[in-house]
Amino acid sequence: MDGKLKKAASIFILISVGVFLSRCQQDENEAPGIQKREQNKAVTAAKKWFENSRLQLEGLAFTETIDWNHAIVTDGEKGQAIEVPLILKPNTTTNVVADEKYKTYMRLLFVPDIGDTYKVYDIIYTTKDDAFDNTNKEQNFYHISSRFSGYITIQDSQNKIVYSGEFVNGMVTALHNLSRESNETSRTYCRYWVYVGPTITCSSWVWEPDYGSGYNWGPPGLSGSIPGIFFPSLKLDPCGAAKTTTGISAKAGYLNAKSDIMQASADGKEHSITLGNGAGGALTQAPMNNGGTNGVVVNQNWPGAFAAMHNHPNNSQVSAGDIYAAVTLNTKNSNFTTSFILTGGETYAIVITNLTAAKAFVAAYPADISPIYPPEFPDIIFSQLLALVNVMGSSVEGKTNAIAFTLDKFKSGITLLKQEHSGDFKPINFKEITQANGSKSYNSIPCN
Repeated sequence: MDGKLKKAASIFILISVGVFLSRCQQDENEAPGIQKREQNKAVTAAKKWFENSRLQLEGLAFTETIDWNHAIVTDGEKGQAIEVPLILKPNTTTNVVADEKYKTYMRLLFVPDIGDTYKVYDIIYTTKDDAFDNTNKEQNFYHISSRFSGYITIQDSQNKIVYSGEFVNGMVTALHNLSRESNETSRTYCRYWVYVGPTITCSSWVWEPDYGSGYNWGPPGLSGSIPGIFFPSLKLDPCGAAKTTTGISAKAGYLNAKSDIMQASADGKEHSITLGNGAGGALTQAPMNNGGTNGVVVNQNWPGAFAAMHNHPNNSQVSAGDIYAAVTLNTKNSNFTTSFILTGGETYAIVITNLTAAKAFVAAYPADISPIYPPEFPDIIFSQLLALVNVMGSSVEGKTNAIAFTLDKFKSGITLLKQEHSGDFKPINFKEITQANGSKSYNSIPCN
């Protein structure tokens, strides 16, 4: 870390402080009112369009009231989203899950599209939480409440299920009702029961999640005028990420790519293969990219790309460059969540489990870049890693463990996994314990 250039502190001089603060106070008082008026205009426009659209959304058949008065408008990195709670007919439930303790809540989601039109979706919340408030603005397109546990299911305007995920404390733990082997729903009987009072009706809502062959955790297909709209705040549980990664590693496409890279690594250089989602759940692999001794270019344009694999010929730990590159790949492509690293006879994986947090981490702690050395962590991170290596060891495993603990400590939204001899990937996760004498130890935290 010696010899790094440090940015000089900038000094800002505020002139006419009294006038400046007065003006700020005035702007702050006006801002909420202006924002509310703009949100009301957005809701009014969506309502007018909807009333003239004559959409045949299946959920509307079981709706008593469209609660426009409690519409939720959010603006964020993916644009504007308008959510309108639906007040359902008494005793209306779905078979998202068979447990009768789960209750059903619905909202309409409006995503602005081209020419003053909208893409419309039905969001179904299924939860045991009796205190769930469907009008709560804290549960929205840009923020899934940390209190939410249950299922979130999305149906498009063609009455097709495009997403269903299981959540625990605001984090998605698994895609719901999806068979990994056949990439199809596991249900073959009447797929959507509707209970209205004493009457049980088999609805025509066909339960066929349109996942394609992918493993992306956000709902696909929510693309209006802004490409690739999905739940931006989606957080993947590390143990759920490990299960999914284990499933990927058993596929022929993964195994072939790993074999090809291991054979090519005999030249002492790095090699990279991008993995994509193909037909019928199979994985495809891009042509191998050949690099140098300390780096290789990742193919970002391979159809269906969701992961990349490369080797470390010098048998070094997962590097800072690997971490920052993984965030960049996921930022450019929401499906590109995983990077596999082959080093020292072991296989590690970097999974972006919370892209919003990962982007914030990179912004707060940008990589130190040198024209002659690979990217490195900034001093505040690097110094903590050095201290941890004294406890965890200087082996590849010890250094990688130190990086994993530090990333978790800084709430980076980045999870490191290691493949065990059984073939299963496990999260590298530690709990820090301070002893009576002030020393610290680190215990591995297993998945339940």
